[in-house]
Amino acid sequence: MRTRILSSLVGLGILAVVLILLDTVFFNVILFFISAMAILELLGAAGLQKFRFLNAVSLLFCLALMFQGMWPVRVHFARICIVYVVALFLYQLARHDTLGIEQLCYAFCMTILITMSFYSMVLIKDIAGAQLAVFYLFLALGSAWWADSGAYFAGTFFGKTKLCPAISPKKTVEGLVGGIVTAVLGNLLICVLFQLVSTWLVPVGYFTRPVDIHISWVLLLTPPLSLLGVLGDLSASIIKRQYGIKDFGNIMPGHGGIMDRFDSVLFIIPAIFIIFNILPLISVI
Repeated sequence: MRTRILSSLVGLGILAVVLILLDTVFFNVILFFISAMAILELLGAAGLQKFRFLNAVSLLFCLALMFQGMWPVRVHFARICIVYVVALFLYQLARHDTLGIEQLCYAFCMTILITMSFYSMVLIKDIAGAQLAVFYLFLALGSAWWADSGAYFAGTFFGKTKLCPAISPKKTVEGLVGGIVTAVLGNLLICVLFQLVSTWLVPVGYFTRPVDIHISWVLLLTPPLSLLGVLGDLSASIIKRQYGIKDFGNIMPGHGGIMDRFDSVLFIIPAIFIIFNILPLISVI
């Protein structure tokens, strides 16, 4: 427990740095490095670390997309994907005797998932601006991490009914319910504090104007977002179980690797990007 707490404090320190640099190109750089480490962990879990070209071209795809800019994304995304797929199949021709097509497809899917998930946060920042992007970032992390913390304690004290015993034996229905309730309350706290801070700090840094948060919509959307976090967590557990590993890495003592910490946000961030385009949850006054 002590190790987990210390690692969490280090993680909060990193989050603070991300927030400070959010309105700069270093935000893209940080998200690229997080994405790159997650991709390498996923490829390593499947025993693909020995295929250096496969690892390199996957990271190059992530790099190209993360820095290709906002408005040309409809055009450049297709081009970047085509180049990536062609490179993968050229490598397949060269290593067909040791690299299976299912391994190639696994690498493609995991790279697309990780890159597009974190790139969605870059798009939100580029479109909405840094101030509103901070709120959406907190909402994404809160929907996952509030729920994870609430599920841990609710499951520890009240958990009796197993949720998915074959995939994640420790998860319980009671923990799931407790996690969703905690996420709703946590995101409510985020809304209140962000609105107050935006009023007090304006104009400081990229906090330029007061904001109005549509709290009712946030509270209604938090449960499905938290369920997407559970889906991400269980999906990562399936990968670990099928490849016979406990954690994706050990970069964060007590938490495992980057994927062990961020698996629950992988489906949440793209969902928030979709919500952001359909139903803005925050607006400047």
